[in-house]
Amino acid sequence: MGTEKRTKRSFTPEQKFQILQAIEADIKGGMKVGDALIKHNIPNANYSKWKRQLSVGVKASLRNSKLPQDREKRRLERENERLKEIVLSQAQALADLKKETNWE
Repeated sequence: MGTEKRTKRSFTPEQKFQILQAIEADIKGGMKVGDALIKHNIPNANYSKWKRQLSVGVKASLRNSKLPQDREKRRLERENERLKEIVLSQAQALADLKKETNWE
């Protein structure tokens, strides 16, 4: 028996919600939880995590545990980091020049 490597799948919040609904419907229909998970090819750990996240809210939490950020905020954060690096390199260059010229 060879071991097959699974490829990592990703689901949208809507897909996760639909899968949870389908599993719950199967369970209500008399199917065992384990059998429902096998039917939908979802590991128990994902099922538990998604159910826990669902208690917080569909859109907010089924997003792979990442908070939504708007593009402008992310762009400003990247620009801020870039500018910090520039200021740091300029401060280092000034410090080096002061050492070379023995100016304090």
